[in-house]
Amino acid sequence: MSSQEEIISTLVDFGLERDESMLYLALTQAGSATVNTISAKLGVDKGKIYRSLHKLQNLGLVATTFSNPTICQAIDPEEALLTILERKNAELQSIQKTIKKVAKEISQFKNPHDSLSQSQSLYVIQGRPNIYARIGKLIEESFKTVYIVTTSQDLMRMYYTAMPEKIKASRKNGAKIRIITDSDISYESLNQIKKLGADEIRLITLPSKSRMVLSENERLLMSGFINDSMSLTDEIDSSLYTNSLEIINNIHFLCEHLWAIAAPVEIKSQIR
Repeated sequence: MSSQEEIISTLVDFGLERDESMLYLALTQAGSATVNTISAKLGVDKGKIYRSLHKLQNLGLVATTFSNPTICQAIDPEEALLTILERKNAELQSIQKTIKKVAKEISQFKNPHDSLSQSQSLYVIQGRPNIYARIGKLIEESFKTVYIVTTSQDLMRMYYTAMPEKIKASRKNGAKIRIITDSDISYESLNQIKKLGADEIRLITLPSKSRMVLSENERLLMSGFINDSMSLTDEIDSSLYTNSLEIINNIHFLCEHLWAIAAPVEIKSQIR
């Protein structure tokens, strides 16, 4: 069972601030309550409660009455969160329709003599959403072997992104996806990680809570210490990303060594 802190952290991914998440949980526990009651329970100023309620109403998480005093009630969690998801999907579809048009317009300002994209480069990617988007692109565009060496917590977070679809697309291109993760992983976590759709999974004692995602002879993403928070919007998470063949080949050698000594996990055959 998830703790209240884990739930609050997850609700951030749905667009809620910490105070708003706490208010929604309090209303869920109370069933219905007045603003005065919730203000006293949370120890939060009524003005701030009203502002948070306005945000929660707009998201479809809370309903209020027109009575005096105002009574607040939490909408059923599954119904409310699905409403937010549908809204986000609609926003995403709207953005996708404009990508080619906007990209073409921006390209008019591109320097035709800039060859940086063709040269070797190394830069930092900040924020978990950006990191997972980059990992997904790295995997989807690969036609060779991809190593994903990271913690079980990181892999479980990836499951809630577009990563399963990216892995599926990569495998259709002929790429081989290999996952290396913690040897002390739980049975439930391992079953969830299997749903990512990798070709093979192996277990080993990882030297640290870090992340390496490597596409053979192509690109590499490396992170230092990554925390166990399940939040998909963590802005502290950062990674190095490079297409330097010298660095890639060195890390590829390490990945192959880890793969050779790691314990294999049985995965049922999957249809490509």
